[in-house]
Amino acid sequence: MQRIRNMLLTRAECEQILKNVLNATEEQLQLLDYRLARDTSAVGYLGDYYTLTLSYCTADTNILQSRELFVKALPQLSDEMEKEAIFRKEAWLYDTLLTKMQKYSNIKWSAKCFYTRPDLIVLENIKLAGYRAAAEKLLSETQLQQLLRSMAAFHASSLAYEQRQNFNIGRECSERLQEITVASNIAWFITGISAVLAVIKSLPQYQANSWIDQQLAKMVERVYEQVSPSTKYRNVLCHRDLWAGNVLFPADPQDAVILVDYQTCRYSPPAIDLCFCLYLNLSSTERQRRESKSLDLYYNWLQQSLQHFGLRSDEIISKEELLQSYEEFRLFATVYSAVAATIIKVPPAFVTNEFKYIDRSAVIMKHMRGNAVFRDEMEKCCIEVVETAMNTL
Repeated sequence: MQRIRNMLLTRAECEQILKNVLNATEEQLQLLDYRLARDTSAVGYLGDYYTLTLSYCTADTNILQSRELFVKALPQLSDEMEKEAIFRKEAWLYDTLLTKMQKYSNIKWSAKCFYTRPDLIVLENIKLAGYRAAAEKLLSETQLQQLLRSMAAFHASSLAYEQRQNFNIGRECSERLQEITVASNIAWFITGISAVLAVIKSLPQYQANSWIDQQLAKMVERVYEQVSPSTKYRNVLCHRDLWAGNVLFPADPQDAVILVDYQTCRYSPPAIDLCFCLYLNLSSTERQRRESKSLDLYYNWLQQSLQHFGLRSDEIISKEELLQSYEEFRLFATVYSAVAATIIKVPPAFVTNEFKYIDRSAVIMKHMRGNAVFRDEMEKCCIEVVETAMNTL
């Protein structure tokens, strides 16, 4: 990693960070040095990543000590207002809701946050504790269960926090929890929907089906309603992007995972996160095989987490409500999976700004003609969209 002298953080900020890390006063410690090193192993949509090393000694000893932290920052020359707004959302979440909610959980599902600015977040470096990203995009059965356990604890902490603090996250934080990925004015999703509909219309079994032209587009647009806070089901703070790349796994497979990248958080029924978890991390065959057991495991862990704080899950979210909402949100799950496939299943070189934001239908159709594996995956996704939409009539 390239070592750089800190220009992102001042000495005064690093002193405050050190106090936050050690829960100490300024008189109890002395910051001797602070250094940032660019972390090129961490890759993400929003910005740049660093390790921050703080060297210090305490008042009662002259022994040199150090702490290494993880820093997530907007690029210093960023001029993208959309990215800046998204980053501010995540910084606010770490600084407020996530920190407060973690206190209502007996399972650690988030890295500790020690300092935030609208353009920067300083977190514990959980890789030092042995957490690592999944080696594959599709999760094993053990990894899936680890994720379900942390997700249940995350949702339970949202419910417990609201109950104990008499605080409604959706009402009090609505302006902070804005939609950034699935809406009729978000270009990457609109162009993805267009590509999915183009693929569906190209499939022989649907070419003579007038319902496809007349009704499918309208049915698909229902996903915009499904991602909003529900008036029918109980809502929780949902992560809304729980694919393998946003999960770090512990060295011990018996332990729960750490969730990262919270910028997509919304106040929604927990079934939304379950849909993301099962549809984005499993093949369709594996999902069908594991689905029922996974829903049972999730609800059992939700019960256990709530019971730890003296709450009953059936009085807040019944098993029947969970299963009913999961079935209802299948439409969202299949549509989102198909749209995501048009980005993550193609060569990275394809994903230009024009491809993402203007039109990708022609490129997708051409790639399907030349790549049998991709064609098979897209056809499966699109057929599932049609079948799910028709089942909701």
